[in-house]
Amino acid sequence: MSDTPTPPPTGEPALTPPPPPAPVPPPAAPQLPAHPVQPAPQPTQSYPGAPPTYSTPTPTTVPQPGYPLYGAPVYPATAPRPTSGLAVTSLICGIAGIVLFWAIVPVLASIAAVITGHMALGLTKRDPGIAGRGMAIAGLILGYAMIAIGAFTLIGIIISFLFVGAFSLPFVYSR
Repeated sequence: MSDTPTPPPTGEPALTPPPPPAPVPPPAAPQLPAHPVQPAPQPTQSYPGAPPTYSTPTPTTVPQPGYPLYGAPVYPATAPRPTSGLAVTSLICGIAGIVLFWAIVPVLASIAAVITGHMALGLTKRDPGIAGRGMAIAGLILGYAMIAIGAFTLIGIIISFLFVGAFSLPFVYSR
């Protein structure tokens, strides 16, 4: 491309570049409001020889126009939802089934956890104002897990008695 302009064909107006844009003046800086200066805290003593305590005046905040107030939004206080007693019972029975795995109690506690867990889930579904759905689900999971472990153990014992012959051991050693 060359720097020499070529003349336009005859009959057409000459192309001229557009004029440069006019300079835009910078915006004026906004004037900040003057804030009151707080006096320095003055020491006071309650009795002679006591360490001084400092009292500061409470600042008065006046919202300035055009400036937002900082801080967290204030929401109205709502009362917490009551927790279902069945959900708490389900969770406690599910934990008891795991902790007491060495006794007969885990089977009974796990069955109670499953029953009360299903009752609590039904209650929280019918009435959304009652909390405890998570506890009910946790109790159900613990209850079903311990029932499955107990059933697996019982089936394993029965199979070992049938195929290994638990009653034949005394006869093997009696020779």
